[in-house]
Amino acid sequence: MGGHIVLAVQNSQIHEPLIQSLADEGYCALCFRSLEESVSYLREPGCPASVAVFNITMRRQSDFSMLTDLSAVKPDLQILLAAQERSLLLDALLGSSSSVRVLEKPLNHPESGAILRMVLRIATSVAIEAAEDAEVRQGKAILPYSEEFLRRVGMADVPVLLSGETGVGKEVMARRLRSYSRRADKPFLKLNCAALPPELAESELFGCAKGAFTGATADRQGRFEMAHGGTILLDEIGDMDLRLQTKLLQVLQDGEVQPLGSNRTVRVDVRVMAATHRDLGKAIQDGTFREDLYYRLNVIKILIPPLRERPTEIIPLAETLLARHLPDGQKFPVVSEELKRFLLEYSWPGNVRELENVMRRFLVYQDSALLIQELTESVEERSSGISLANVTHFPDSGRAGSADSKEQEKGEARGSAIRPAERLDRLTEAARVAETELLLDALEASRWNRRQAAAALQIEYKAFLYKLQKYGIVESKVKRREISA
Repeated sequence: MGGHIVLAVQNSQIHEPLIQSLADEGYCALCFRSLEESVSYLREPGCPASVAVFNITMRRQSDFSMLTDLSAVKPDLQILLAAQERSLLLDALLGSSSSVRVLEKPLNHPESGAILRMVLRIATSVAIEAAEDAEVRQGKAILPYSEEFLRRVGMADVPVLLSGETGVGKEVMARRLRSYSRRADKPFLKLNCAALPPELAESELFGCAKGAFTGATADRQGRFEMAHGGTILLDEIGDMDLRLQTKLLQVLQDGEVQPLGSNRTVRVDVRVMAATHRDLGKAIQDGTFREDLYYRLNVIKILIPPLRERPTEIIPLAETLLARHLPDGQKFPVVSEELKRFLLEYSWPGNVRELENVMRRFLVYQDSALLIQELTESVEERSSGISLANVTHFPDSGRAGSADSKEQEKGEARGSAIRPAERLDRLTEAARVAETELLLDALEASRWNRRQAAAALQIEYKAFLYKLQKYGIVESKVKRREISA
């Protein structure tokens, strides 16, 4: 039969008999210890759960608001609250959503178990019917892996190699597989092998002893020790240093790690998943990746297609990502039919990660036409071999570079009489003006509090200061408008 359920319980051991009986009936139960962790997981795109049970006492208004928002984002998710005290907040939650109900008895009571199984059966059958309808409409499944296959892989305690373009959702797939496994309620840790130099990556993975290198002032556990009993995801494994690959191979073979600068070994029980956008076969031929490590990791290989090859997922993903980043109190924006058509036709070179950024941008613009115009321009820039990453256009008729002048510039730029070098200069200048305006908008919104402005733009504070210096933006209220002109 099958089905996926999330349990938010403060003590999973008390409910181990229930979890085991659900597993025997074909259900996969994933436990979380807090309301926040469980809701965060349930809001993830592609989360397979159809039922969520909260056996946690809730008294704060923020707790009920969290479930109200969750119910709005996932209207098909069945939410059960175990043995909650009646209150005005609870009544308001029940009145706002028909998918929320209260279990009058504790979760481990037979009556609650019977209700839970009934809800699971209904929710699972509805999910199966929806999936079958979608498959009929599409003609074939986009992903070459069935839910049953992913469940089998998740429950099998073997290494998995996740392959696909940057931004396709390899980490999401890893978490999904982990949710099916017996390690679901154990740690899940991730290390980006391309983000750290080999020396730091080694200490991050395997730990280090005091004095092993400058700055090692105390013994430190590595990711493998911290993930004991759980799962570790090695992202961008194709960029791992060869010497580090050798140590990783020993860990996979022996189940032991040796901290940097130490003679002791530590036994670890960790399931390893690896992800890469590189062609590891070519890397083996080039001598940059060990063939024996490849075969150790490649017990099961899952290739995740790019987003452009999964058109049925684009609109649901876009709406889920909009809901994820929707500020408190802001009304859910209307995605016009014109924008939906454009999203389906767009090539998505950055895959799901790019889609998420575009949806966050849409929440700021609240203008489908402006977003379509910007994405069209990015396509034209890529096709001409010119890339201006993260250029944001804010129309403002009161500033230099108004809509009319920008339209004129675009018309000139498309003209055949303009040389490529001159066009590049104009595009570079447009990018400078747009970024300067964006910085000024953030500063004005925060009353020139630079830390708040950096946080609003979601960039590092040092990087923000660098940009202010780069564009000569100072705190003079007289000068700041002159700079943007």
